Amino acid sequence: MVFKEKLASGQPLIGGGVYSGSSDVVEWAAGGMDWIWWDAQHTQGDWREILLGVRSAQAYGIPVLIRTWTHDGGTIERLLDTGAEGIIVPMVDTAEEATRLVARCYYPPVGRRSIGSAHTERIERDPSEWNRRIVTVMQIETPEGLANAAAIAAVPGVDALHLGMRDLALRMGRAADDRGVHTLVGDALDSVMEACRAHGKAAAVVVSSEEELVARLRDGYRLICAGMDLNWIAEGWRRMREAAQKELDVRR
Repeated sequence: MVFKEKLASGQPLIGGGVYSGSSDVVEWAAGGMDWIWWDAQHTQGDWREILLGVRSAQAYGIPVLIRTWTHDGGTIERLLDTGAEGIIVPMVDTAEEATRLVARCYYPPVGRRSIGSAHTERIERDPSEWNRRIVTVMQIETPEGLANAAAIAAVPGVDALHLGMRDLALRMGRAADDRGVHTLVGDALDSVMEACRAHGKAAAVVVSSEEELVARLRDGYRLICAGMDLNWIAEGWRRMREAAQKELDVRR
């Protein structure tokens, strides 16, 4: 069963977020994860790093979803030509936008994606097989997108919706960090979840703690990114610093 089929079946899938652009993170830390969120929107990585990250994940049998920084169809096609199993698109506000984006992710006759990538054809030469595998995630991050969430979820070829909580909160005048933002946009989370359930699509979320992950599983989220690599590194080093300081304070 391919990743897209697992998602459609209702199986919860737990992924790891790679913000650092490091294929080493995939090789050393991603074992056992169901998927990888490879962030190409808010990072400074280049094409080679993206390609190496996808290839590293493929070597371990882990599908990669790349978050793009643009709605440009040619760029999205090129990102998928790395062999990624899908795309995460930010700032999707209307069903019309979602329809155009989906079309660039699927080969004819389903969509209008161009064929010709040596890498993807080396993995799988049959375009219809890629159409069976590609996952599209639309990010709802503005009041307009939230108002149109149900219509976006209804678009054929959209597999999941993800509420960009911090972006939405910011546009509502409620700036917050990762750990507290879900308390500010609770109604929006409910609306997106309702839209997903109504149209048989998965609800996606990024969590920052074990407690939040368990809570989101209980809420019915099926595509869960268990935090970004840099956040976990920072958290580990913070704990080490605090342990060292505690010991030094005892000695005084």
